[in-house]
Amino acid sequence: MSRLYLNCGLCGRQRADGILSRGYWGHLELGGGNALRACPTCKEQHSDWEARLRAGDSSSSPGVSALPQAGASYS
Repeated sequence: MSRLYLNCGLCGRQRADGILSRGYWGHLELGGGNALRACPTCKEQHSDWEARLRAGDSSSSPGVSALPQAGASYS
């Protein structure tokens, strides 16, 4: 069975999705069912996390792009 993971669009952190964990993550709807997410750490450290996700800002972790990390992945 596949497992659903949340991926941070800012730092690339990955965490198994769960009822409690999803509530702590920042969530930015892009439309069409697509969303970008920010982990609790990035959400707390960056008050402008929504703008950073929109801009694809990955300055906190070079080489990580917001779009490939967006939403969820299956493993």
